[in-house]
Amino acid sequence: MHRGLAVARHRGIVLALLGRVRILLANPNSTESLTQACAALAQRAASPGTRIESWSNFEGPPTVDSMYADYMAGRPLALALAALSPPPDAIVLGGFGNYGTGAVKEALEVPVVSMAEAAMGMAVPLCHRFAIVTTAARMIPYTEDVVQLAGFASRCAGVRAVELPPIGEGSLDEQRVLDELGAVISSVTGDMGADLVILGGARLSPYAAAARERSRAPILEPVSCGVQMAEALVRLGLAQSKAGKFAAPPRDLKEYE
Repeated sequence: MHRGLAVARHRGIVLALLGRVRILLANPNSTESLTQACAALAQRAASPGTRIESWSNFEGPPTVDSMYADYMAGRPLALALAALSPPPDAIVLGGFGNYGTGAVKEALEVPVVSMAEAAMGMAVPLCHRFAIVTTAARMIPYTEDVVQLAGFASRCAGVRAVELPPIGEGSLDEQRVLDELGAVISSVTGDMGADLVILGGARLSPYAAAARERSRAPILEPVSCGVQMAEALVRLGLAQSKAGKFAAPPRDLKEYE
């Protein structure tokens, strides 16, 4: 076994035994209320003793609602997380998208888990094909690209949307959102043949528990999936491979700024 991997695994076992796993939940957008809502979900999903810390990308957009916003989120996210000292034991990226995920994996040695990847990875052993419900019709092609990039396209029955108003334009009518979410879940499970549904956006995550009461199909909430996967990677002493795609950049990170 490679010495570095052996050391990482030993450290992971020790952290798990001591109940001292430290996970940073990083919100790619700047909306602090969304960060706190996701942090509450993350803490409920965490094992006893796991410490959840949260971070908002205050240099990024208020929401990732387009390709442009994705790119505007990615650079400050990667710069800030690469500069963490000391780094956490793992990072969960708390948005259902791309926004520089690969760059963060390159820059860091600790496990970096995209909640989108975590949810799809957990869905595969639980279903034949899953569907994803996102937060706007314009985000359907974007989410399809996320699925393709992560390698799960053959297991995805499709992507549909519940139209949520832009962040900052008044409070959500929670009953209306839940009713529309229930209707979309019924559609994807009935018409598209999906036998599991992933909530494809942090703004939908708080509705997971209520949605499960209305659906025979399992409903996956991605923040919780990300936290559980991050904990498992820490315990196993595993992180993204540095032998290929996620090898550290060839120059000092400061040279890219």
